[in-house]
Amino acid sequence: MKRYLYSFLILLFVLVACGCASNKTRIAEGAGIGGAVGALAGGIIGYQSGHPLQGAAIGAAVGGGTGAVVGSQIKKPAPETSTSPAAQLTMQQIVDLTKQGVSSDEIITKIKSANSKYSLTADDLDYLQKQGVSQRVIETMQVSGK
Repeated sequence: MKRYLYSFLILLFVLVACGCASNKTRIAEGAGIGGAVGALAGGIIGYQSGHPLQGAAIGAAVGGGTGAVVGSQIKKPAPETSTSPAAQLTMQQIVDLTKQGVSSDEIITKIKSANSKYSLTADDLDYLQKQGVSQRVIETMQVSGK
């Protein structure tokens, strides 16, 4: 009976220690790791004194508490957001989009959302015009470079 009680208490402690995913620190991870290591060490020490389950339970409680304290001091990295700016469009990508039939409005939106900057030379302007890039897109590229 005691075996089931200790197993239940350890399982309950681990479930409670898991915490929320929105937590900004690593409390849950610290408690889980600390509890597991503490239970293992407590079980080994308890085995040598004739009380392995009690040692494991005490070790899990102490290790989990210590792990939670340590984990609370470690900040989680901020999650990456999908609103990060897109990579700058190259001239070749703009030419490719034009040849794929993407509208000028869509290309201009991509240029602006990527915050692309261009320093177009006379040769660049000639190349873009020969590749069929619209004058509106070329003007947007020139304005964005300033």
